[in-house]
Amino acid sequence: FNSHNLFFSLFQLAGLALIIVGIVYKLNIKEISGALPTDFGLAPVLSIIIGCIVFITAFLGCCGAVKESTCMLTTYAIILLTIFIIQVAIGVYVFLQIKDTNEFRSKIRSNVQKTFDSRFKNPEANETMQVTQRALRCCGVDGPDDYNGAVPLSCCQNPDHQCPSINNEVNHEGCAMKLFEELKNKSQLVGGVAIGIAAVEIIGAVFGLCLASSIRNSYRRHVYA
Repeated sequence: FNSHNLFFSLFQLAGLALIIVGIVYKLNIKEISGALPTDFGLAPVLSIIIGCIVFITAFLGCCGAVKESTCMLTTYAIILLTIFIIQVAIGVYVFLQIKDTNEFRSKIRSNVQKTFDSRFKNPEANETMQVTQRALRCCGVDGPDDYNGAVPLSCCQNPDHQCPSINNEVNHEGCAMKLFEELKNKSQLVGGVAIGIAAVEIIGAVFGLCLASSIRNSYRRHVYA
């Protein structure tokens, strides 16, 4: 069953990749996620959870292949199909959330505005705003005018020097619109990755069921031989 074990090992790597992506997102983009709606903040957590399940499930499938256990292989396939159904449900939910462009834009702007208004009394909100402005090269909610002339360094095209000055302009686009455009542009990529993972899960489930059936038929031939 060397080829079978190789398949399950690759599947384990896929689960490990999901875990790493979720952890990296959680550690490195934690501040900017504060300006996102709550639903989007769950993305890295879901990635880590699904990655852990896929990793453990692949190990279960590998053990089932080595021990020729139809029970373990069937359980492996059922778990994968369950994860697939959950992912489809989440995908449909997210699609419905962003289908109404105006409502989605309004929700993003509301969260950015809330973060902006809280920056003086909440250090985390202020850090979120600064990180968002540096990462997206934007300024304020709708533009630098939101700061009434006292723009922070994070609004500058070169954040190492004060602006506006010679060869150092202020970023004029507001963070609400920039964040909305960023999420909208990335939605197709995220959708493609989700479809790819779902396809691998279906292939894995079918592979597990076929292998279990093959082992079962082999036993029957051996018994009746």
